[in-house]
Amino acid sequence: MIPVAITDDHTIVIEGIKTMLKSNKEVEIVQSFENLKDTFEQLDDSIAVLLLDINLPDGNGINACKELLTKHPNLKIIALTNFEDSLLIKQILKNGASGYLLKNTSKTEVIEAIKEAMDGKRYLPKRISEILLNDSIGLETSSYFIPKLTAREKEILNLIIQEFTTEEMATKLFVSAKTVESHRSNLIQKLGVKNTAGLVRVAFEKGLNR
Repeated sequence: MIPVAITDDHTIVIEGIKTMLKSNKEVEIVQSFENLKDTFEQLDDSIAVLLLDINLPDGNGINACKELLTKHPNLKIIALTNFEDSLLIKQILKNGASGYLLKNTSKTEVIEAIKEAMDGKRYLPKRISEILLNDSIGLETSSYFIPKLTAREKEILNLIIQEFTTEEMATKLFVSAKTVESHRSNLIQKLGVKNTAGLVRVAFEKGLNR
């Protein structure tokens, strides 16, 4: 029996996967988490495969994938998401993921992906392979990935776009400069960018400036 964990902020997804795999004798969902914090703190070393959502309330699975594999080198991570985006697929595979599954996947495909990962192989469904192929030959693929931001993070992002300094934001929002920097750091991590310029670029690309 392969011990598996799942991280997804939608309980219905977690319960759906558990129910899907309940009668299977090869795979067992041993742990489930609704955010990255709990995943990092509570993921057991006995877990062989983690099904990881990309878009989570406290960060994105793309960056978390790399960090989790550093902490648990024997772990296999398979992305479980609704996003058919070549950039996201390539990023998480580059960060060490063993596969990429869409949430409308079948029981057979989930089990196959887990077994392939355990064999040291990389599992990509036909649809995902087609997206990567189209991208490699220059055909555009749509990006639907919109990170979950808190109300305060949206405020901070809009002030960054308006070129407010850290001190000005702190004064306007009645918080400390340290709190503002903490939110900025969270935004950089969630949006997968390196700096403030990247935040502004992605905000406009994803329509987060509205």
